[in-house]
Amino acid sequence: MAGRSYEPEVVVEDITKLTEKEWKEYRFQGIGGSDAAAVFGISPWKTARDLYEEKVLGRDLGSEEDGWVAKEIGKRLEELVVQIFMKKTGLRPYGVRKMFRHPHYPFMLANVDFFVEINGEIYIIECKTSFSFHMEEWEDGGIPRHYELQGRHYMAVTNVNGVIFLCLHGNNENSFIMRSMARDQDLEEELIEQESWFWNHCVREENPPEYTEPAQLVLRSIRDRLGVKESETVELPKELSGHVTEYLELKRRKSELDKQSREIEERMKSAYAPVQEALNGAEKGVLVLGDVRYQAGYTKRVTTSINKESMEAMRILYPDICNEYAKTNVSRSFYIKQEKAG
Repeated sequence: MAGRSYEPEVVVEDITKLTEKEWKEYRFQGIGGSDAAAVFGISPWKTARDLYEEKVLGRDLGSEEDGWVAKEIGKRLEELVVQIFMKKTGLRPYGVRKMFRHPHYPFMLANVDFFVEINGEIYIIECKTSFSFHMEEWEDGGIPRHYELQGRHYMAVTNVNGVIFLCLHGNNENSFIMRSMARDQDLEEELIEQESWFWNHCVREENPPEYTEPAQLVLRSIRDRLGVKESETVELPKELSGHVTEYLELKRRKSELDKQSREIEERMKSAYAPVQEALNGAEKGVLVLGDVRYQAGYTKRVTTSINKESMEAMRILYPDICNEYAKTNVSRSFYIKQEKAG
């Protein structure tokens, strides 16, 4: 492998022969590529504290059931993603089902999806699937930050100088995304420094990291970690009084704002009711006052649903069934807008 004067160590020759329990036991022995974002506190799925609990206590918080369908879809689609890549580029990636370890930082582990050779250079192939609510992170040539850290972790462990991310959006080949990322020594040193701190200071010395992530992720982490002990009451420390009063004040203010919002919405409906009636069933009406032109009418919205199940998952896995049972609904929302006349 090109670049620097080391070869990664092989921890497991074939990870496909490991049981789920064995695979997790190996994962608990170090930091994997998908853990890197959690170390930096930017993972969409877990906090640094969750990662600490996994490595120190062997507790895989929330990961057994949460999002298992999406994970399973991702695994099954890897081969399809690679086939699309082969069709578009003519290149032939190859799978290496080993678990690697960095020879200088033995806590850094990696099991890579695929490798590919391009002009004598070896690249890592990392396969992703994404639905519409993640697509903005790929716009304008971007790579989601948590995936970037994963790729840089893999390059450091395997001593490879580039990663190619492949992302399949929905079931449309035309929305297939390819992004390449080169190795960066400065960013790699920063990653190794942060992972070293997490492993040596937090994991080995059993110092749980502070929560720095978004509140919703922190709340889920606390719930999964501590659970709820029914019929048990504890005395809360007085230092929490500021948090308690702040929460109650914010709750009161939110209630007031919600009430104001409902009142304003009701007034808006009362204001446009006569305009809607004046349309007399027409789809659109126009009002011109001087150089100002107003339009009022209905905005047509078409939505597709299928028995409240995930349409995107159905399109990917069962396109024929999806087309047979999909139901198309048409709805209209009322609007009033102002624009320049003439």
